[in-house]
Amino acid sequence: MNFKDTIDKSLTLERSQSLLVDLVRVPSPQTELLEAEPLLVDFIRNSVEPRLLRIGFNNIRYDPMNNLIADFGEGRTGKSLMLIGNAMNQPQATMKNAYQGEVVDGEDYGLPGRVVLGKGASEQKANLAAMLLAMEAIVENHIPVEGKLIFLCCVSGETGRHDAIASVVEGQGVRADMALLGGTSLKITLGNRGRVDSFIKVRGKPCHSSAPVNGCNAITGAVEVIKLLQKNLHLIGSHRYLGEPTWAVNHIRSYPESTHTIQDECEITLDRRLLPGEDPIDAWVQIEKLVKQIDGMKDPESGQAWAVEFTRGPFMYPSLLDDEAPVVKLISSSAEKMLGEKPETFYSTAAFDQGYLNHMGIPCANYGCGEDHFAHTDSDCASVDRTRDAAKVMACMIADYLGPVTLT
Repeated sequence: MNFKDTIDKSLTLERSQSLLVDLVRVPSPQTELLEAEPLLVDFIRNSVEPRLLRIGFNNIRYDPMNNLIADFGEGRTGKSLMLIGNAMNQPQATMKNAYQGEVVDGEDYGLPGRVVLGKGASEQKANLAAMLLAMEAIVENHIPVEGKLIFLCCVSGETGRHDAIASVVEGQGVRADMALLGGTSLKITLGNRGRVDSFIKVRGKPCHSSAPVNGCNAITGAVEVIKLLQKNLHLIGSHRYLGEPTWAVNHIRSYPESTHTIQDECEITLDRRLLPGEDPIDAWVQIEKLVKQIDGMKDPESGQAWAVEFTRGPFMYPSLLDDEAPVVKLISSSAEKMLGEKPETFYSTAAFDQGYLNHMGIPCANYGCGEDHFAHTDSDCASVDRTRDAAKVMACMIADYLGPVTLT
């Protein structure tokens, strides 16, 4: 029996559905604790680690953030491949069947075969299932892994920052020739814009709003900050597929929360999107230089000065690969062998850890069975068929790159 027939026989729809349902039924939501949420650790230790042990992974460890790090293989060829799963998904919010793992016909969702409904299915859980299924199929069928297969399950997934993956790569020195992050609709993501968040705080002086001359209105100061940014925050450059860099105010809040009171504090959050090649530090420096011009300016009503504070928030690097990148070619050739055709490539609007990994010299692309148009909705779901198909492609990637010979 050849490799494709062996994997096809091993990776059944029933097996794929069972694992996806199991993962969806275990809550691992984003909370105010972010990566420190205990449910994330419970999910990794109770739903992921035992499965790795059953597969045959004997070298499993955790870093200080509780990211799981595991490896498998002889390590004789000097080649290494990293598969990266994530535990954290969106909170339940208004999705009533968020953790039931309900299986329904995919026709109503425009997806093939059956789909599994549940929070995180469309982003983290289906792609994690595909990775686990792929590794199981390789090991149980005694397919040689003469290189080094590295598997991560990070406590991140929804935080909009690289802290978890950086803890593994920089903190633990874990590296690989190339890496794969889960993706969407069995397509390859070649690039995305990055992002820096900026937190701006304008301080004034409170007083009764019937006599604004006695205070210093922080809201008025915040308006001046925004007007200055609109006039002077000039962004340059463009990309054929990723468009132009952008910025937007996406949060504003003032204090004290009381009626008829001139506000003494106003918070602004700024979302600045980066093109490949732009440096996050440079973006922050440009914004800070502008907003600090308001520091010490006077409220026109009272003549009292505003104080402006600037804080750098979370960020994510932009990412860009071309069709000839080794990881892209490996995904494409594996998909052609296992599914009969090369996957479509596209560019995403969303930033994730691929930008960080490429920045660190670990070529990384996104490919998988998620469904980004259902992410963060009450129809959060993933296709069982696509979960199985993604697992087949990932299994071929492992065997082709880390095995003793290239598959034909």
